[in-house]
Amino acid sequence: MGKEIKVLFGVDSSEFAREAVAAAANLLKDNRNLEMTIFHGIPEPDPGHIFEPSLSPEEVEKHLQLWSRERQKVIRLAKEAAIDAGFDSERANTSYEERCKDPVISMINLANKENFGVIALARWGARTLAKKVMGHVTYKLMNMAYHLPLWIIDPRIASHNLLITVVGAGISRRVVDHTIRYFSHLKESKFTLFHVIPPLAPELHTTSYWDIIRDLSGEEQQENMAQRMEAYLEKAKSIAKEGKERLISAGIPEDKVVVKFQPQKEGIARDILVELEEGNYGILVLGRKGVRDITQFGLGSKANKLIHTAHAFMVCLVN
Repeated sequence: MGKEIKVLFGVDSSEFAREAVAAAANLLKDNRNLEMTIFHGIPEPDPGHIFEPSLSPEEVEKHLQLWSRERQKVIRLAKEAAIDAGFDSERANTSYEERCKDPVISMINLANKENFGVIALARWGARTLAKKVMGHVTYKLMNMAYHLPLWIIDPRIASHNLLITVVGAGISRRVVDHTIRYFSHLKESKFTLFHVIPPLAPELHTTSYWDIIRDLSGEEQQENMAQRMEAYLEKAKSIAKEGKERLISAGIPEDKVVVKFQPQKEGIARDILVELEEGNYGILVLGRKGVRDITQFGLGSKANKLIHTAHAFMVCLVN
């Protein structure tokens, strides 16, 4: 048996959350090394209903207990949804925090304390106005949990095929690591290592690069840019080849692993979306930041576009 893998799944009282838990449970049920803990942050009770002036202290305490039991049903129903989807009950745990002021902070703290490898939650929450936008908690967690992989799940996952984005940087190796760790049990799924070739190497967009070549002639600049692009592309190809070999070594049948490189057409994020929609994928695995995203920001621009635009998918954001 491999090393234990722990996923923290945050839920609220919405049907979306239960459907997302069920979708994830169905996807992960055959990963026997994986445990899922379903977490619910129980908010402060509404004082207008409980702390009426006419209530005695005993009556207030009774109301508080009833409130807590009612809210604990949230995680019980979510666990039942996971088990009904085929997830082993012995690997499904529950946790809750009473009078939770901020479920995002609570989940991050719990993940750090208990060494969870992933935080997962539904794309929408109980207060999301429409299924066209992202829930507040999901959005906040996406921007705060920058040190942990995050799964954002649209319950309408249509396929267990994976699109694994590759760039010419070390983040792509971590993306492959994540894929193997959590999804290598999906022997019947297609695993596509996908790279959109940009017109220019990413480093050519930086000010520091132009400081280096500004004294070169126009012809020398063109030659230098071509060399940089060739080096970038070779690195991306090397990472993709290595990723394919590692997926096969992890037990994925060779005919299920595909490497696909294509020139940029409309934009990297948009081209990835087109591939997602046309290639029958249900899971997108990508790095939180690409080659040239600014260090002080927690989320790269392409990842941000994809997460906000990709619907009916499970998006795995790798730190």
